[in-house]
Amino acid sequence: MDTSKNYIKMCRQADEVRNNWKPKLGDYFYGTPQDFADMEYEKGIFQFLLCDDEFYNIIPDTYDPRTKTFNGIGDDDEAVYLPRQDDLQDMIDFEIPLDIINDFQKWCNNLDNSMLERLKTLEQFWLAYMMWVNHSKIWNGKDWEHVNFS
Repeated sequence: MDTSKNYIKMCRQADEVRNNWKPKLGDYFYGTPQDFADMEYEKGIFQFLLCDDEFYNIIPDTYDPRTKTFNGIGDDDEAVYLPRQDDLQDMIDFEIPLDIINDFQKWCNNLDNSMLERLKTLEQFWLAYMMWVNHSKIWNGKDWEHVNFS
C-alpha cells in the first residue's frame, strides 16, 4: 500500500475519486479521525472502521456515520481516500481480466520518460491509468490535467 506524500497528493487532487468515495471497512485514508481532531492529533494513515459502539470508530473527521455522508468536502482538513490497487482496478470497466492487463501494459509502454519518472509505485501507475481511461486526465506532477482527443 502506497502511503507516500506523492500518492496522497495525487489522491487529494483526484476529485473524481474523492467525491465518489463510499467508505467501507478497511479503506485507507489520510487525515485525522473523529474525536482526535480536538486533541491536535497529527494527520496520518488510518483504516476505516465503523463499529456498533461509536467509541471504537476510526472514521474521517468529516464523516457522518448516521447519514453515511461527508460534510466539508473540499476543506483542507478533509480526509483523503487512498485506494489500494484492487480498488483502482475495480473502478475501471472491463469484461475479462486479461483485457485490463493487456490495456494497462499497452498504456505503460506508451508513457513518456517524464511520466515514468513521476510514477513511482504500482498504486500511482494504476491511479494514473484509471484517471486516463475514465476521465481523460494525466498527472503533471502537481495536478490532473484534462487531455483533449482532437
